[in-house]
Amino acid sequence: MKKLDVILDALLYAFYMFAACLVMMVAEAGIIRVLTLCFEIDYFVLCVIRAVIYTVGVNVILSLTAYREGYKAAQASVIGTLISGVIATCLHFMLCLLFSFEAFCAGGVKFITAIVKFGPSLSDSSFIGQLYRIDFFAVFFVNSLVYCVLMAAFKKIGAQKRLVDRQELTRDQSEDL
Repeated sequence: MKKLDVILDALLYAFYMFAACLVMMVAEAGIIRVLTLCFEIDYFVLCVIRAVIYTVGVNVILSLTAYREGYKAAQASVIGTLISGVIATCLHFMLCLLFSFEAFCAGGVKFITAIVKFGPSLSDSSFIGQLYRIDFFAVFFVNSLVYCVLMAAFKKIGAQKRLVDRQELTRDQSEDL
């Protein structure tokens, strides 16, 4: 776990977090478009659907990316990955703060915060509510904690899988001789 590797991984993870949110924004737009063409959906349910799409989608993308990275390297430091994830979270937080936690950079943070703060009253036609930037902080950091834990776990799983595959491959070669 070198300092330079931790910093480079942090920059890479921050990019992964942003890219995963961006990809899921495109996917979410398509899914919501199809759903709204088929069904009439009130705003609260729409927020729940968006929150689920972003949460599941971003976590899946980050987990698969971390798994691939661990498999490719055949080694993973959980502590190093978590430290890189925390630094990446700080970088990602600054980007999200800059763009007011919009979905293209923060994923479902805005929708989850609206659900937590206002609940089903979002569907009320006379509802007027305001979200401030500070409202997003707790949800953002909980989401980021999940991102970091999943990335560390899947990177470790990927590295272990690579070692098992390598061992099976070398065992099969020795049996052929």
